[in-house]
Amino acid sequence: MELELIFVTAFALEVVFCAIPGAVTAEALRRGINRGYTPALQVQLGSLIGDLIWAVMALVGLAVLFDSVPVRLGLGLIGCLFMLYLAVKAFTEARKGSMPESVEGQDRSDFMTGVVLSTSNPFQMAFWLSIGATTIAAIAPNPVMEHYVAFMLGFTLAGFLWCFFFAYVVSLGRRFVNARTFQAIQVICGVFLAYVGLKMLWSTLVSIGMF
Repeated sequence: MELELIFVTAFALEVVFCAIPGAVTAEALRRGINRGYTPALQVQLGSLIGDLIWAVMALVGLAVLFDSVPVRLGLGLIGCLFMLYLAVKAFTEARKGSMPESVEGQDRSDFMTGVVLSTSNPFQMAFWLSIGATTIAAIAPNPVMEHYVAFMLGFTLAGFLWCFFFAYVVSLGRRFVNARTFQAIQVICGVFLAYVGLKMLWSTLVSIGMF
């Protein structure tokens, strides 16, 4: 019973985690509206790889790496600069003022964008330490390997299914987007990405005691 409960709990947590608007969602939406289903899916799948890396590190006790100031500062800087770069791209698209050409297909940068957005966020570790590990402990006070496996399976399945669901929703919505709406989406995503990037940088500097 414990294994089933941990699996269901992990599944639900990942759905909630994915549904919360963030940089990955904004960039997947932006690229999906621009180029269709596949780019949105690739960004989401790439971010899932990053999520898995952080979750495994937290659950197997590699959090000691997160205590390193240079590591946190480096990740924070990378994340901030990359999000600002994506924000500039969004504003550039918005300035064109017209719908992009309909070009669908896989671009390697789509998948890697998702990976970088997820792995360069140092606060992913904090999430999994506070939520993942404590969730398992609350259900199984003396967890064994099977409990961690059940958690990871539930988490991974939910994340994987969410990738396809989100990409499908974006591809459907794309049909109703005109030039003005597309421009507005680009601006909103650009502002959001810039905000998240600067907020990440500030939070990183605060966390290492610089402010």
